[in-house]
Amino acid sequence: MKTNNTDKKPQNGFIAKLIDNQKALIEMFFVSVIGGWVFANLIMKSFRQLDNIDYVATTNLAVFVLLILVGAAIMGVISYFKKPVAKIVLLALVLVYFILTAIKSEQVDFNAASNNPIGQVCLLALMGMLAVAVFYYCREDIFKLAGNYKLSTKALKIVTAVFGILIFGLVAFIGIMRYRTYSNATFDFGIFAQIFEYMKQKGQIATTAERGYMLSHNAVHVSPIFYVALPFYFIFPSQITIAIVQAVLVALPVIPIYLLGKHFELKNKVIVGLVALYAFYPATVAGTFYDIHENTFLTFLLLMFIWAVETKKNIPTAILLILTFMVKEDAPMYVMILGAFWLFSRKDKKRGIIFIAVSAIYFAIALAIINSYGLGALDFRYDNMFYDKSGGLGQIIIVFLTNPAYAINQMISNADATQMDKIGYIISMFAPIGALVFSTGKKYSRYILFGAFVVLSLITTYQYQHDIGFQYNVGHIALFFYIIVMNLAGVSVRKQKTRVWAGVIIAVIMFSGLVYPRAISYSDRYASNKARIVELDKAIDAIPNDASVVTTGFLMPHFSRHLQCYDIGYPQDIKDANGNVTGKKYYENPDYVVIDSVDAKEQTEFDNNYLNSGKYELINEGNAYVKVYKRK
Repeated sequence: MKTNNTDKKPQNGFIAKLIDNQKALIEMFFVSVIGGWVFANLIMKSFRQLDNIDYVATTNLAVFVLLILVGAAIMGVISYFKKPVAKIVLLALVLVYFILTAIKSEQVDFNAASNNPIGQVCLLALMGMLAVAVFYYCREDIFKLAGNYKLSTKALKIVTAVFGILIFGLVAFIGIMRYRTYSNATFDFGIFAQIFEYMKQKGQIATTAERGYMLSHNAVHVSPIFYVALPFYFIFPSQITIAIVQAVLVALPVIPIYLLGKHFELKNKVIVGLVALYAFYPATVAGTFYDIHENTFLTFLLLMFIWAVETKKNIPTAILLILTFMVKEDAPMYVMILGAFWLFSRKDKKRGIIFIAVSAIYFAIALAIINSYGLGALDFRYDNMFYDKSGGLGQIIIVFLTNPAYAINQMISNADATQMDKIGYIISMFAPIGALVFSTGKKYSRYILFGAFVVLSLITTYQYQHDIGFQYNVGHIALFFYIIVMNLAGVSVRKQKTRVWAGVIIAVIMFSGLVYPRAISYSDRYASNKARIVELDKAIDAIPNDASVVTTGFLMPHFSRHLQCYDIGYPQDIKDANGNVTGKKYYENPDYVVIDSVDAKEQTEFDNNYLNSGKYELINEGNAYVKVYKRK
């Protein structure tokens, strides 16, 4: 028997609406509850307690639950009227919480608390991935909202310039404050500061502090690139100028990143993401925490060189090639790897062959100069790859060919087996950009561009070469961003936006933990050491610039305008006929010896080699921070 539909009871309109919209209501419920939960944690400041379980016992649960309900109610109202806005607010809350937690993570000793020396970088990477999961949930709403706003090429240029200015400002602040707070030392800021003074006065890339005697820096590293920055030092002859030069060099790569993005026809909003990714990529700024080096030139020069080759601009290519070679003896390795990529990817076989050949020739000549007329290549950093200690760098290739298992093992091994430096380094380098650099599809030749990263940072056990806080990453950054631009150009616009902004989110969180706290710490250091800084400045300013000086490591950069300035902790080595160090030779009879009173070891060196000679008298008695001795 058929049932007449008219016999059914009409459903309540409210219930019917609930049934029809149950999926949306469930989603609204979870967005509201999770948003309220994050809101409550922000208000209760639990991000400050990431290593304190006792905080839970002292938390007022009633207040906490009330805050969740308040936050959920606010989120619910937003979601009811504008669900996309509620999802974006959820992402903003999550990002704020993770960023604040990241900032706090700098103060936690993970090794002591959990026997995890890479605990911080793992925490930051994990929070980055969780934030990206939330981003993926609401990305369509973000893209739809962003789609309502057009970004013209003029606006893109302005945004790019703003990011460049912000990078410049932060790096300049770090450099200036490190100098003002006596945080940089002979190695390496003091050396390069003295080199600039020698170039200004004598035209030579020379220093007395690097090895304890008058020495051309080219005997250690072939780096005539410093002459490019010399005009700025001529106009403003100050150690501060060197910090400013470094800031300019770190900021400039936003220009070739913009140019490459345009050349590969990426959308303007994707290029903004690339520039933001460079700005927040932890290694970009962190490498300046150990002051200026020749390598600082590499990111800009390599990216400009890549752009010149891609756009087939022959004269700029030749100029940039020469400038890149001038940076350092191992800079040709980057050009050689680029040449191999262009050869095997068939992008530009002719130029690829030329770049490989020219780079190999220059590299061989530079090493020959250092080995014959200098102090020899610093190949001890690859002792773990040498089966014959006198066999040279060529053994690295043989090891890769005959024992790849050993070579791969060295990529995660350290000289100190108790540490996990390389694992943490790999995470910090790839967590923000891994999805971008490894999404090459079938373009396998792009993996060639990882060659310099493997050789210069992974297979060595020299700890500073696999640490984002040092300068050895700047060349890697250039090749990584080249890979990123090419990979983005090969996927849909939707994937471009998703991948690049996901990378920015992880980079921001890692930047907040690895860079920001350390950068702002110099303000506190300056404020808390103001009396000491004033007295140190006063003592140093009283010494004539033409006087010879022996001083301690953290004071030496402030004496870098003295052409005869020596670090008491690094006297000249005395070697026998076989090159073995048999003793130390201190600079004799300097006009002044200046000792930082906080350094007991160097005070002992002074007592043994100068004070006990009876030739020196203390001329600033009563100064608690520095002792200045003058030759009688």
